[in-house]
Amino acid sequence: MTDAKSEQSAEETVKQILEDPRRSFNFEDPESGEILEYFIGDPCGADIRKADWQYSKIFNQALADSFPTQAQMLEELTKRDIVGDHFNKEVEEVRIGLAAALFRLENIPAGHDDAEKEGAAIEVAESREKLFRLNQKVNGPMGNTCENLAEDARNEYLTSRVIENREGKKIWETFDSYLVENNTALTVKSRFEVMLWLQGLDSNFLESTPEQVALRTLAEKRLSSVLSPEEHKKAVDALPDVEDVELTVEEEKPVKPKKARKPRAKKVVAKADVDKSVPKKRGRPRKKKEDDPKED
Repeated sequence: MTDAKSEQSAEETVKQILEDPRRSFNFEDPESGEILEYFIGDPCGADIRKADWQYSKIFNQALADSFPTQAQMLEELTKRDIVGDHFNKEVEEVRIGLAAALFRLENIPAGHDDAEKEGAAIEVAESREKLFRLNQKVNGPMGNTCENLAEDARNEYLTSRVIENREGKKIWETFDSYLVENNTALTVKSRFEVMLWLQGLDSNFLESTPEQVALRTLAEKRLSSVLSPEEHKKAVDALPDVEDVELTVEEEKPVKPKKARKPRAKKVVAKADVDKSVPKKRGRPRKKKEDDPKED
C-alpha cells in the first residue's frame, strides 16, 4: 500500500513538472558548482505598477543629473557624423548581404557538399556579427540615455519580483534584498533571462540561428565519423558553445597535409641550387681585376 502511494506521488510530481507553465533556466553556482534551476513567474498588477514607478523615478533622477534623452543623444551622434545617411546606407547593405547569405544557406540541397554548407554558414555568421557591431555604434551611446537607464531599473525591479524556485517561493523577498544580493552572477543571469522573456526570446536563441545549427550539425557529423556511438554521445554533450565550434571549423580548413609538403620540397631544391652555385659566387669578385696585366 505504501509503495502504491509513493508511486502515485512520484507520478503526480512528474506531471506537475511537465505541466509547469513557468519558464525556467539553469544557473551554475560559482562557489559550489551546483546546477540550480530557477523559474520566472508572472508579475501581479502591483508589481507592474511599482516597476513603472521605478522607471519614472530613475528617469527623472537621470534627467536631473544631466543625462541626455534619446533624442538629444541621437542629435549629438548626428553632429559627430556617427549616424546619418551614410550609416543607414551601410546598415541596409549589411542587412541585404545577411539576407542573401541566409537564403543561400537555407537552400543548399540535403546531402550536398559539407564544405559549401560550412562556408555559407560562416558567411552568415560573419554578416550577422558585422551588423551587430554596426548597431553597437548607436546602441552603446543610447544605453546612457534617461530612457534606457530607466528601462534597466524597471527590468531590475521586475526581476526581483518574478524569480522563483520550483515551489513558487520568491528568491528575493523585497527589491532591497535583490539590490544587496552578494551573488552578483545570479542577479545578472536572472536579469538577462527576464529581459529575454519580456522580448519573447528563448534562452538559447543565439544557438538557434540557422548558421549556428548548421555549424553544430557539421561538428557532430565529424565527431560521429571518428568516434564510437558511446564516445560520440559524450562528445556531443560536451560540445562547446556554438561560437567556439565556429572558430574550430575555421581553423580546420587550412590544415591540409598536401599543401604543407609542397613548400618543404621547394626549400630542399633551393638549398641544393645554392650549394652548386657556391664556386660561381666565389669567382664573381675576380671580374673586377680584368685590367690586371698579370691575368692577361
